[in-house]
Amino acid sequence: MTRKTSKEIKKINQIIAALSVALVLVMALGIYVMMTPDSPEPSLSAQQQTESSTPEAETELASMIATAKTHVYTLYTDLEQGSGFLINNQGDILTNGHVVLDASYITVKNSDGQEFNGNIIGKSETEDLAIVRVDELAGKEPLGIEMEPVDIGTPVVAIGSPNDQSNTATTGEITETDLDFSDQFEYTSLYEMSAEIAQGSSGGPLIAADTGKLLGINSIIIEENPESGYAIPIYTVWDQLTEWINNPMLPEEQEIVLQDVKDAYFADDLLESFISSYYELLPYSLNDRESNFYLSYIFPESDAEQQATGLIEEYSDPNRIYDSVQPTITSIEIEGDSALVEAEAEFTYHDKANDKSSTISHKGIYTVVIDEYGDYQIDGIINQ
Repeated sequence: MTRKTSKEIKKINQIIAALSVALVLVMALGIYVMMTPDSPEPSLSAQQQTESSTPEAETELASMIATAKTHVYTLYTDLEQGSGFLINNQGDILTNGHVVLDASYITVKNSDGQEFNGNIIGKSETEDLAIVRVDELAGKEPLGIEMEPVDIGTPVVAIGSPNDQSNTATTGEITETDLDFSDQFEYTSLYEMSAEIAQGSSGGPLIAADTGKLLGINSIIIEENPESGYAIPIYTVWDQLTEWINNPMLPEEQEIVLQDVKDAYFADDLLESFISSYYELLPYSLNDRESNFYLSYIFPESDAEQQATGLIEEYSDPNRIYDSVQPTITSIEIEGDSALVEAEAEFTYHDKANDKSSTISHKGIYTVVIDEYGDYQIDGIINQ
């Protein structure tokens, strides 16, 4: 196997040293790991916390992950575990070809633990690409896709399920572009980024932190250079993806294997994480009333939307800067197709004039439902 570089890059010695192990590493990104309890809460790495040092950057990052979380999925086959993300409203999830290679079945799980069966409608023998269609996700709108190349220095967020931990996000920037090489697959025009990825991240999205648009498919790490990851730009392969979408590959009836998947369900740990994640978004909106991305947790046009907005209006104050919130889930009661979650939270803020810190306590009762796409949504709120 050889790797062909399209241009001179500073890390050429590292890349040459990795020739003998590149194939193993490509496949290692999707190595199946035993399922562990999910953590739907968006996970921010220490790298993110360092790089997102300003309130504006933190708000942008939180908004990005909150919006993206319901569009990113963990993929399981009988051989592999990887990641994928929605690319259209037909229920199509883009992933790496090596994630679904030789799979007998594909199970797709969202960040709230709901599972679906998926079928491959397109895969390449030469490029590390595949599309998995999930009929139940048809109608759900995807994130926007960037159809032009981006420059070195573009801030990015990489989201995926390394080691089966869903919604893990790292930040960085594009450090190089237009990199080509060959292994089991042909890779062309790759983005190199400083956002770290790991085993199980394969197939997850690379997102532009400044626009929120999908840039690429996180695909490769190199053992000698784990601080960098490599992504396939979506714009370079869009024609091939469109061909698969319009002319899906249909498996023969005897080849279709459907894994037993759970019906939509509630679980205490998932509900606790969901409501905690909702609370953690509120300080951003309390500091900036125009930032209403907490609404991604609210069932559209429900009474909960008015109650959430009312809380923001009540607690926000131009003289306050909210620094953090500490939520505590006190009770969970599951009742058929809905769940009641009682929670307490302590908001910490400081006064602009004297920099004195103070706290506000809040209690709420949340009615949680599962929408038609298997995502948890808050359908009712009682603020106490």
